[in-house]
Amino acid sequence: MSPNRQIKHLIIADDDEDDQLLLKEAIQEFSDSILTTIIPDGKQLMSFLNKGNVPELLLLDLNMPYKNGSECLMEIRANDLLRNIPVVILSTSKNIRDIELCFNFGANLFFTKPCSFQSLKTLIRSILTINWNTFKAVSSKQKFTQIATSGHVPLMEEIQ
Repeated sequence: MSPNRQIKHLIIADDDEDDQLLLKEAIQEFSDSILTTIIPDGKQLMSFLNKGNVPELLLLDLNMPYKNGSECLMEIRANDLLRNIPVVILSTSKNIRDIELCFNFGANLFFTKPCSFQSLKTLIRSILTINWNTFKAVSSKQKFTQIATSGHVPLMEEIQ
């Protein structure tokens, strides 16, 4: 599998410094050509995006200070200039309500953060090989929830 060449800039929006470093390292192990911007809270994320810094992919945590991930997701989907950014939720939450809320607000995918670095690398590899130009979102809430709660990285056939 090779990385999606369309991803030149990726944003990690997460307040946990350990998660930031692990995500960035997993991305760099897969492809060192992706510019990765780390933003520690939702308020800074929206300010950054609203200045015209539009990435090809956003990895968004739900539990962040000042503005949480679901609030950011709602703002992103309501903004004509930002609404087409692919947003993958990476959260410690396994709460069905959180998962369904993210589906309703327009997240493309939702994953619970893996416990091991190897599992994180596998997840990041899967996310980065998706063709975000053609894949927009999981079409049904049931499939979205199934992927989010499955505990394994789905194959592209399972996502679509």
